[in-house]
Amino acid sequence: MTGKRPLMGTDEFKDKLFGGKLTRRDALSVLASVGVLSTAISTPSLSHASSGSDLHVFTWGGYEDESFAASYADKFGSRPQFSFFGDQAEALNKMRAGFEPEVTFPCTQILPLWYEAGVIAPLDTSLLTNWKDIAEPLKRIPTTTLPDGTRLWAPHDWGQTAVIVNTELAPKYKDPDNHSWGILYDEELAGRLGVFDAVEDHFCAVAVYLGIDFTNMTDEEIQIVADKITEGWPLIRVTASEPTNLTQALFSGEIVASMAWNSMMLSASEHMSENNTSGKYLWMVPKEGALTWSCGLCIHPSAIEHGLYEQAHELIDAYLDADSQIHVLMDWGYGVSNTKTYEMPQVTEEYLTSIGLSRDIDQFLKTGVFQTYQKNYDEISAAYEATKAMAE
Repeated sequence: MTGKRPLMGTDEFKDKLFGGKLTRRDALSVLASVGVLSTAISTPSLSHASSGSDLHVFTWGGYEDESFAASYADKFGSRPQFSFFGDQAEALNKMRAGFEPEVTFPCTQILPLWYEAGVIAPLDTSLLTNWKDIAEPLKRIPTTTLPDGTRLWAPHDWGQTAVIVNTELAPKYKDPDNHSWGILYDEELAGRLGVFDAVEDHFCAVAVYLGIDFTNMTDEEIQIVADKITEGWPLIRVTASEPTNLTQALFSGEIVASMAWNSMMLSASEHMSENNTSGKYLWMVPKEGALTWSCGLCIHPSAIEHGLYEQAHELIDAYLDADSQIHVLMDWGYGVSNTKTYEMPQVTEEYLTSIGLSRDIDQFLKTGVFQTYQKNYDEISAAYEATKAMAE
């Protein structure tokens, strides 16, 4: 018995795909020829043939939360395996070195570089039942598709990087005129400041503070920003790749102000409510511009090689489901991509405003400096790492 012959081998497919020699139609035709698209599959349901743990997800810490993508575990009997990265430069370096997770969780600014590095395969949105409910402004982000329309990424969440300040200990920051990234250089707060230890946040925020376009930096501008970061390191008390340590340091009084994501303001709002300290913590949007961002899910070419391409879509679809995303919005305080989530009764305007979010995603992303593709990302990452080495 002879089977259907693939249109090309795996190595040839990868070479042509990442060399830009395949159109979206060509790529999907090849995938169908090896039986990884729904129209070409005649085998029984994957839920009877595969385990949920067959998939390996490479992501930011926290996305393994069992409240997320629960329908995937219900279908496949177990959750995927998880590995974590602190920032996207670290993630890319690990994959370049040979790590092959089937699903990854990057943000928009890194997508072109990851695609060029050969660690992103095309998505087939026809396999995503929730795709019709995903917010159009997030689908239109330029870095998320190739010129021919091939989709590389499915949006999951969005938000701001701004600052939370304890106004009882730093009352001058109640005044909107003082709302600035310059707080990271306030000598009065020396040793009582916190920042995210990531290029995407720390380096970009300082660039915005200096009026430099972080998406298209010259070598000279990269060095100017690096020098400014080096200048500020002696004032920083806490660095972290995720919000938990920064939030705890704020609540303990160890630090007075910190770079923050919306999830931290949700925690601060709950803390103030529990302790009857309304107004103690302020969500401060710097006048130079907060950073706005969106992160989501991609498929690694290894999913094709491992016969898990369709199952990877099942996992992505589960993350996009409104019943999963409501936990992201209400428990984490991030905006989400599925518009049906905002129709749920617990999602009120008062709640969204309290954590710095809005139902108008398009307008929200425009209110800050959106983190889109950064040219010279490798050079920027290396410069940032050098500043940290000098500070040690």
